[in-house]
Amino acid sequence: MPLIQCDAPAHKEPKPALPVDGADHLRRRVLVADDHPVNRRVIELILTQADVETIMAENGVEALDAFRAGHFDLVLMDMQMPVMDGLTATQEIRLLELTEGRARTPIIMLTANAMPEHVAAGRAAGVDHHLAKPFNAAELLALTADPSVLLKDQVAAA
Repeated sequence: MPLIQCDAPAHKEPKPALPVDGADHLRRRVLVADDHPVNRRVIELILTQADVETIMAENGVEALDAFRAGHFDLVLMDMQMPVMDGLTATQEIRLLELTEGRARTPIIMLTANAMPEHVAAGRAAGVDHHLAKPFNAAELLALTADPSVLLKDQVAAA
C-alpha cells in the first residue's frame, strides 16, 4: 500500500487538555478514528463511562489533522478507512511526534482484522496495542483510564 506524500508538519505547541469543573486533574482527550458511524457511536457510548473528552474522525486524514491541531492522551484507530487508512495515519502521527519533539501518544488499533499479520502490520506502523472488534468494553475502559500502561513496553525496549 503506497504512502501518501505529505509536507513536513509545521511546529506547533501541543494544546493542554481541558480541566474538568475547575478540578486540578486534566480530563483525558481521546481521538477516535473510524469510518463507520455505528462503530463511532458504540465507542462514544462506551467512553461516556470514563472521564474523557472524545474527538471523532471519519478517516485517517481527519485523524491526522485533529492530532496535528491538539494534544491527545490516547488514539483509537480503525485499520481500514477511506481517504487514508489507519496504518498510514499511525505512521504519519509517529513522524509528526518525531519531527515536533512530541511525547509518544498511545495508539490502539480497533479493527476486525485480528490475524497475526494484521497485528504485526499495526506494530510495524507504530501501534501500541491491538483490540479486535468486537472488543471487550471493560478492557477499553481500563486502557482509557491509564493509557500510559501501553507505553511501558516502549520504555523497557529503549
